Amino acid sequence: MSMTQAAWKAEQAMGHDTNAITAQDITNPGLDREKYGDPNIDMMALAWMGKNKVEMITCPKPKIMEDRDVILKITGSTVCGSDLHLLHGTVVELQKGDILGHEFCGIVDECGPAVKNLKKGDRVVASFQIACGDVGHILDFSR
Repeated sequence: MSMTQAAWKAEQAMGHDTNAITAQDITNPGLDREKYGDPNIDMMALAWMGKNKVEMITCPKPKIMEDRDVILKITGSTVCGSDLHLLHGTVVELQKGDILGHEFCGIVDECGPAVKNLKKGDRVVASFQIACGDVGHILDFSR
């Protein structure tokens, strides 16, 4: 068993304590469409389908789950070196169908009620170094 797999097993057994930024992990809204995805709207997404295999899939559009959530329509994305860990299957938490992409630009489609600095239609970009989960750090190019 690799060190990564051992760490994943330990995390499953011990849990997260209170260090999680979000209460939900919605990397795959298709796992529970009624809970995480819009039952009436589909979207296209790049998904991890197994070691060294990605595909464009049709999946449910996610829905707002928390007050600070923002849903974007992605208009452009890129890959970086950290994506190789996902592609090669060394991140053991991945499940078939998990949506990839953490460097992107797009248009705000929906905002949770606690989001005050963005509105529907704003153009934004998120780069690799923004990892705090604070939508205030997403760059807004619409104004």
